[in-house]
Amino acid sequence: MPSPTAEELRASIGGLSPELAQRAADRIDECRALLAAGIDMDAVQQHLKDEGVPIVIAVLITTRLIGDHPGKLKAAREIVECSPARTHSAALR
Repeated sequence: MPSPTAEELRASIGGLSPELAQRAADRIDECRALLAAGIDMDAVQQHLKDEGVPIVIAVLITTRLIGDHPGKLKAAREIVECSPARTHSAALR
């Protein structure tokens, strides 16, 4: 049975498969728990990268983590793309 988070994703994103929606929803719920435990957003982004989450899915997840931000898609892209986990210099380490 799909989680409420997965159902919200499917309702707001046309064409998202139930399986991908549930995987993303599980990551969203997991990341919300990390943030609630005091883990910062850079560490959350590192966690997503370590788990092999592609950038586009990380952006989707991050849009849900930052809540009702007026430009949340742009903000989420910046958070993901500029995180130490995703920057070019981090890739060279």
